[in-house]
Amino acid sequence: MACILDGFKRNGCGSCPPTCPHRIAMNGLNGRGGRVGASGIPDAYRQLTLANSTAREGHRAIYESLERYAVTFGRGEAIKSVYLWSETPGTGKTTTAAALANEFIARHYLTALKNGEQPAQVPAVFLDVNEFQSEYNLAAMTKDDAAMERIGERIKRVQRAPFAVLDDIGVRGSTDAFTGYLHAIINHRVSNSMPTVYTSNVPITDLQNVFTPRLYDRIRDQNGVIEFKGESKRGRR
Repeated sequence: MACILDGFKRNGCGSCPPTCPHRIAMNGLNGRGGRVGASGIPDAYRQLTLANSTAREGHRAIYESLERYAVTFGRGEAIKSVYLWSETPGTGKTTTAAALANEFIARHYLTALKNGEQPAQVPAVFLDVNEFQSEYNLAAMTKDDAAMERIGERIKRVQRAPFAVLDDIGVRGSTDAFTGYLHAIINHRVSNSMPTVYTSNVPITDLQNVFTPRLYDRIRDQNGVIEFKGESKRGRR
């Protein structure tokens, strides 16, 4: 089983036994738990880093820039947010965002151990905003109190995570209520200087039309915008 710590160890992790405590810390005993599993990163992306990302080939300049960005994860300094977008879906934005989340998990873990500290159990969280909006709409429509309670817990979880990915933001219109929930997440993270990676199919300036100028202003605060150009590579992974 691959491990996201492979690129950080001399000669890699190929010789590590299945009982390696660091591998278990990343992936759990069954390969689906650990810190990577707790993040909610989709299965297809759980072993990706910037070094082995399938999107790297078509976006080398972007990846060189992101490698410099990832170095800041272990320095204990303020980390900027990143907005990855393209007009065409399937260009590698989500793949790259997941790779960045894994990079943060690995670097946070290693830095904490080096400093004699306890690594966070959930250092990063991946939230599919489009899916989350559908879940909210269904819960609101059916007046499902239990589902709304779970949604509230997810909001708190994303607020608390040291690093977060908000995938597919702004892909469709939003009600005032759902915009309010998103604002609660994003405002908390911005106010506490917590880095967030956003992916979208619209330019960041268009978010003021999808949501509200106030939420748009929070998203763009301390945020580096990166455009992914080219045709869809979906299905080639």
